Amino acid sequence: MSTVLSFPTMRPSAEAAVRERYESAADAETRTRYQMVLLAQQGWSATAIAPVVVRSHDTVSRVLRQYRAGGLDAVPHRPRPGRAATVTPAWQAELVRVMELDPHDVGVPSANWTTGLLAAYLAEQTGIAVDQETVRQRLHRLGYVCKRPTWTVEHKAQEQAGYLGNACGRSSS
Repeated sequence: MSTVLSFPTMRPSAEAAVRERYESAADAETRTRYQMVLLAQQGWSATAIAPVVVRSHDTVSRVLRQYRAGGLDAVPHRPRPGRAATVTPAWQAELVRVMELDPHDVGVPSANWTTGLLAAYLAEQTGIAVDQETVRQRLHRLGYVCKRPTWTVEHKAQEQAGYLGNACGRSSS
């Protein structure tokens, strides 16, 4: 099964260093990892720590081994590197540029941009093909919201001189 990791009684200064890191942890996962070390220093086993911190026994054991091998700097959570980004800064810049343009201005026969049209246009222009969801996520990061347009003619009528609104006896209820 697994080996029991034992921690010698810590000097007060060492425990204070762990507590300081625990209190100042920037993210929840790193804070939880320092909590594992504090509990282990108080004599708790990895088996007893796991349900308290809501992590598996294997995770607790791994964190405690990392701490023993590398000290406090080995404890913080480090995100695993993922797949490299598909889009490039040039793709992103072209997305920003065309979002401010009418689709007709760049030769797209549509009244409005859609994520599908943007994906197709950007693939043609940059050579980087992505799906509609990638375009939507990038737009969201830029502060755009993808939604269906609300069709109305009333705003056009209000812009005209002599607009009477409900003066003809109609109510808006």
